[in-house]
Amino acid sequence: MEYLDESEVRVIEIGNKNYPRLLKAIRKPPKVLRIRGSLPPDRSIIAISGSRKTTQQALDAADRIGRMLAQHGYTIAAGLAYGCDTAVIEGALSEGGKVIGVVPGGFKSLQGQEKQLAQKIFAAGRTVLSEYPDDYSQVFGRHYLRQSEVITGLSEKTIIVAAEERSGSSATATRALRLKRKVILTQYVKAKIEGATLVENLGELKAALGITCEVS
Repeated sequence: MEYLDESEVRVIEIGNKNYPRLLKAIRKPPKVLRIRGSLPPDRSIIAISGSRKTTQQALDAADRIGRMLAQHGYTIAAGLAYGCDTAVIEGALSEGGKVIGVVPGGFKSLQGQEKQLAQKIFAAGRTVLSEYPDDYSQVFGRHYLRQSEVITGLSEKTIIVAAEERSGSSATATRALRLKRKVILTQYVKAKIEGATLVENLGELKAALGITCEVS
């Protein structure tokens, strides 16, 4: 599938009852969401962010996190970048998990690896989301900052898998904390982020997320 057919895309305006409640609470929520797929309840969504360039250990951890969240019925909201985003999404999909891939531009702006990952999400019957028209192709740095704002806005909890100081993922964590959302860091986060919870393994991550049983 090269691009989405227009008939497959739903448009949800901010006044619609199906518009995500948590996303509506961010500073400037999108006025319109263009969605291929469905949106689960807010409480079942976990936002994920992590470095594009990181260690193999961090990528392996991202894969395990994706698998674990899928096994417990959570939906992952993430970008489509190479690195941690790809690892966590592919981990979740391998377990039949639910994914929301947030696109920084229009659906037709996808190129290269991001396009390939979106195609995997399409093929699995999962969800992609954008606030831009399909043919909006002018994607700059500010659009990636906006993308992370939407990702964290979808969930009460954000996991940062790996991050350097002054990185996009550390900025994502700060943005989530400003929204009064819970931020959880793995041992691969080098940035100092006040107010976040640090975990060392999957057991500690489950405890931080309050996982005691599967969510529906």
